Amino acid sequence: MSTLESRPRLRKTLERYPLTRDDEDWLVLRDPLGVSEPVALPSEAGPVLDLLDGQRTPAQIRQSLLMRGKLDVPTAEIEALVADLGDAGLLDDTRFRARWQARHEAFMAGPTRPPRFAGTLYPEDPRALRATLSRALPGRRDRLVERSELLAVICPYQPVSEISSLLDRTARQLPQAERLDAIVILGTDHGAGLTPYAATAKRYRSPLHEAPAADELLGELVEQVPWLTREEIRHRDGHSVELAVCLLHYLYGETCPPILPILCGATALGRDRGAEDLPRELDSFLAAMERALGRRRVLLWVSAELGHVGPAYGGPALPPDAAARLERRDRALIDSLLAGRSEQLLRRCRERDDILGRASGSAALVTLARLLPLGYRAELVDYRTHTAPGGESGLAGLAGIRVYEH
Repeated sequence: MSTLESRPRLRKTLERYPLTRDDEDWLVLRDPLGVSEPVALPSEAGPVLDLLDGQRTPAQIRQSLLMRGKLDVPTAEIEALVADLGDAGLLDDTRFRARWQARHEAFMAGPTRPPRFAGTLYPEDPRALRATLSRALPGRRDRLVERSELLAVICPYQPVSEISSLLDRTARQLPQAERLDAIVILGTDHGAGLTPYAATAKRYRSPLHEAPAADELLGELVEQVPWLTREEIRHRDGHSVELAVCLLHYLYGETCPPILPILCGATALGRDRGAEDLPRELDSFLAAMERALGRRRVLLWVSAELGHVGPAYGGPALPPDAAARLERRDRALIDSLLAGRSEQLLRRCRERDDILGRASGSAALVTLARLLPLGYRAELVDYRTHTAPGGESGLAGLAGIRVYEH
């Protein structure tokens, strides 16, 4: 057994959240990279998980728990837990790295990014998908206009049937395809990445079409920001982008302009001290984007939501006033964006709340605000709180926003 395996280490990028089912308390481990399936463990396993840091053997973990007066767990039970975690791909060991490498190679080998959530988040059959979208977005051709001042739209990425009226009111007066050089999707990335943004040269396929990639635009950006495609693998599970692509393929059909998908991770918010402290990689990305977009006719499509709260989203139990509290916070973020106060929006997005956490789409919203020209005009089309699917307690704040030139 290697040193790493004899001193097991839980993967740092795993998300951990409590879950109560049938009066029993559990801890759920979720892998944002999508390499491993979620695993539910009894809540008593928490102190053991805390000590899986690669510094202790199972016997030493038992001794540490005893000395701290927390638990008396036989070494054999700790070893069994470690074995189960390793089998599930949740430990930082050779088996996990082999799994990740296989998935990475398979993703990188393909020229396109195939649909991953067809049949779960939306219909897989093209006719059924087109029918679903036509009900939500009737009069498709009338939504594309020759003269449009639209710079950007913000749409949530819930299943279309859940937000049809919001989509209907938001996706209107879009520029015709011939009026655009590209569409840039700023998608919400829920995974933990090393870089604040991740772009891909792969074309996103949908059951409807396979729009061209904005290769020239991406190439120009990568020349200035070489790390931009370093973590393309994050697009493997980019469902916020995938749903946006479905909408664009339906709205524009076979004439869809080239698309550049960019996932915005939590590190795009920078350090928690002030806007002036944004790391150099953020500044280099924003400067490169501003130069590239300044020479092109581009529509920014932001696939982002606001608050995600409650056990369904890995948060604590909701208090009775959760919906009102969530709406107040979300509307404060929206007000900052509508008023063109990007630094205020950044500060508000960085604020921590024990119940609400941070807004889910903070990184994408802040990125949009920093890319928009001075004096832009924005309008809130709709805002609502939405109950989480699946019966688990949770709320999401959803907004449709349109942004125009001066």
